[in-house]
Amino acid sequence: MGVSGMAVSRVFALAAAALTLLSPLASSNTEGDALYALRRSLTDPENVLKSWDPTLVNPCTWFHITCNQENRVTRMDLGNSNLSGRLVPDLAKLEHLQYL
Repeated sequence: MGVSGMAVSRVFALAAAALTLLSPLASSNTEGDALYALRRSLTDPENVLKSWDPTLVNPCTWFHITCNQENRVTRMDLGNSNLSGRLVPDLAKLEHLQYL
């Protein structure tokens, strides 16, 4: 294997290592993805869900969301928010949800 072949091998090895390290971060936003799917399905005339940003690591900093010590969603307080629409099947991913 020549010098360029070794360089390509190293690049692939580094890329594989980076993907391995980042995969827990990608899966840790499952709850955020579920909540964002809900946001997209709702009409929000007063923009109360504007803090629901799917690019954050988890939704625990979003307004109207409460999380436990493990940063798992336990509560959504959306009453009196003038929202309309449908609940989405993705909400089943909120395994620790106790209050809606």
